[in-house]
Amino acid sequence: MNDKEISAKRYGRMQALLLLTAACIAIDQTLLSVVILIVLLKGIYIAVKEREIRQVRIWPRYLKWLLFLLLATGYISLHNPMISDTFSCTFNFIYVVGQYVSVAWLVTRFGNCFAGRGLFDKPLPCECGLSFWEIFNRQPFAVRVLRVLGWVALLSVLLGIGQHYFGGATDALWVDKETNPLLRNRVFSTWENPNIFAGYLCVVAAYIMGYISEEKDSRKRWILFGVLLLTLLCEIFTFSRGFWLAMAAELLLFVLFFYRKGILYFLGVVAGGAALAGPAVWQRVATLRHITEDSSAAMRLAYLEIAQAIVADHPLGIGWYNYRFIFPEYDFYFKNPDVIMYHCHNLFLNVAAELGILGLILFVLVWCSLLFMAWRLYRRTGCSWIRAFAVGYVLMSVGLIVGGVGDHILFNVRMGVLFWLLNTLLVLIWSFNSYVSE
Repeated sequence: MNDKEISAKRYGRMQALLLLTAACIAIDQTLLSVVILIVLLKGIYIAVKEREIRQVRIWPRYLKWLLFLLLATGYISLHNPMISDTFSCTFNFIYVVGQYVSVAWLVTRFGNCFAGRGLFDKPLPCECGLSFWEIFNRQPFAVRVLRVLGWVALLSVLLGIGQHYFGGATDALWVDKETNPLLRNRVFSTWENPNIFAGYLCVVAAYIMGYISEEKDSRKRWILFGVLLLTLLCEIFTFSRGFWLAMAAELLLFVLFFYRKGILYFLGVVAGGAALAGPAVWQRVATLRHITEDSSAAMRLAYLEIAQAIVADHPLGIGWYNYRFIFPEYDFYFKNPDVIMYHCHNLFLNVAAELGILGLILFVLVWCSLLFMAWRLYRRTGCSWIRAFAVGYVLMSVGLIVGGVGDHILFNVRMGVLFWLLNTLLVLIWSFNSYVSE
């Protein structure tokens, strides 16, 4: 067996481990952390062993520098004099950001050989007569990751629906029961709470819509449409108002810009949902008219005021993970030092509070660069699955931005890993598209 065949086998095994990592995101945090550590150690071993193999440049230089600056800003923030618990903040940075960086590096390093077709020059045999798994293993790495994420997402959605109908959901722990007396439970599936699960469903729905917009086979398109309806139903059962609005924004953007012939379907779904929605749903929707009368909404408004005050007083930031320690000094709502608040329930204010205005600018520049990359892919590529991914990324970003006004779900490590995995896949697909074009 020659060196190229050995390298191809190593890359194949590493890609299988990365697919396992992707599957673990929606299952359990401890399992995901352990798997990432094992895969990282194996990846470092292979990378050292194959130093002589020429790597394809994946990340654009400007984007790589922006990410390095963002990473450096996070690290420098650990030396902020306002940090009282240096160990907790440093450990959290290593644990959380370490997983983000590990996943991004592993996917970049071992996903860029495009199923062995770039670095190892393997021929492409005809796929006629091959089994499902043989075809799956011949597909580009990014496609396989997306399929694994989709399969696990479907299981999460079904589990969430099962929680609603057969028990196991939370007994409205995150709800003002006086304002919402009809609300009995909120589903969370394999995620920590209903709001995080609702944000996850927005990500899942975005990519389903992306593939619906490009699928030409009517039977497959209807299957995808059915899965989307299940996802929307599960989203309703989370009773997360912020991500209801985020999902609505995704759907509206989808039918207006990417799938205009779906406007009638969209209106049908809205009409059907309005007709079938139970009294608990309408009661939850009605609270939006008098948002300050609901205690959970009032708390979020208070969180925003507190975060704005922190940013105004400390424009350079208070340090990574230090929000929980600074919060009691600004807490005018609970007035209880024993109340622990890990984040301010607003994505952008939280970044500004901990990393400062500069950190927020860098984060926004990175995200906008990736969004622009996705839009250019959608406009320029001739490959349908790449266009579908680009549409999904744009819709996902809109959902996370709208939902991020009232919650900071990227604080959750698994959601953060998923976010940076999809970012890395976008860059990988950008490079793959150039490779295919050549």
